[in-house]
Amino acid sequence: MAFLPLLPLALALLSVTYVEGQVPGFGKCPTVQVQHDFDLSQYLGIWHEIEKFPFVFEAGKCVTANYTLKSDGHVMVENSENVNEQVQVAVGDAYIPDTKESAKLLVRFYDVAPYGDYWVLKTDYKTYTLIWSCGDLLGFGNIQFAWILARERELDPAVIDELHKLAAGYGIDVGHFRKMDQTGCV
Repeated sequence: MAFLPLLPLALALLSVTYVEGQVPGFGKCPTVQVQHDFDLSQYLGIWHEIEKFPFVFEAGKCVTANYTLKSDGHVMVENSENVNEQVQVAVGDAYIPDTKESAKLLVRFYDVAPYGDYWVLKTDYKTYTLIWSCGDLLGFGNIQFAWILARERELDPAVIDELHKLAAGYGIDVGHFRKMDQTGCV
């Protein structure tokens, strides 16, 4: 019975286990602005993970995400990483619940898990994207997720710095970002 109050938290964490990138904090989630006039069709395709917030289950390198449109209008999210020379893949589902806020997607990787936020704060579609999510925890804390992805396995440090400044301006602690290993990838 003692586990019952923690069930919503456990389910929320399960929904993002493979998403990899969480930082707990106190207080409410920062208020952010998402990409204006987000165009999902330009966003689709392969993205490489450049930086992310650390996560306890992080194990691999060469992390990529491939977004493809499904016939039902949802997006198939196929995340892959190299763990000890073995490619591991997790397939998820994402969708835009409100077309008026098309940069606010919901995503999950397990059928029994609730959907979690996947907000595109900024992207140029061709080079980089900054993704962020934050969930309130029982009214006293939050869990934040953040990623910087790029179309190539490397991203100009000046662009990374610009994205850090944008995130910091919203009150997101960019000191949590960790560089991902994209070397020796096939």
